[in-house]
Amino acid sequence: MHVLIGKRQLILAGLVVMLGLAVFVNWYYTGDKTPMDPEGTAAAEGTSRADGAASFASAEAEAEYFAALKLERSAALSASLEELQAVAASASISEDQKQTVGNQIASLTERSRMENDIESLVTAQVGGNCVAVIGNGGVDVIISPDRLNDASVLAISDIVQTVSGGAYRAAGHERRLRGTRKARNPPRP
Repeated sequence: MHVLIGKRQLILAGLVVMLGLAVFVNWYYTGDKTPMDPEGTAAAEGTSRADGAASFASAEAEAEYFAALKLERSAALSASLEELQAVAASASISEDQKQTVGNQIASLTERSRMENDIESLVTAQVGGNCVAVIGNGGVDVIISPDRLNDASVLAISDIVQTVSGGAYRAAGHERRLRGTRKARNPPRP
């Protein structure tokens, strides 16, 4: 039995090992440490202290949350694109199926571009951290809770409509999601 291992598989395996190593090192050095106040007692997260360490800890947790969301989205996109490219490269599919797969790849890359554009514009106009996720049900824009107000909801709705070419309407409601508020823009009927 002959097994082919190409450069792409070796590079992908190397990246997976490096990602696993990075997660392990992060876990090893951070562990389950509770922030301590100057007297040496455990401080509750979010408590107000004169030195601002608690607000720094919550800002750090928020930044980690947004980074994890972006990493998760990026991994899902990469997996989907890789799977579609493998199907497109298969010799056992017809030209119509290849065309369909090509359209799906183009749709995924366009969706990714729109998400990045929305994130960049929201960060520039509203400030703070931002993650945009486009799914079948609409556009989810997740921002820092301290940045969400009526003006920012209008700005986000305008950005989503502009970037999506009007494919989504203005925000219908707001929800609380894991410590952040989430404005949802469902597609137009």
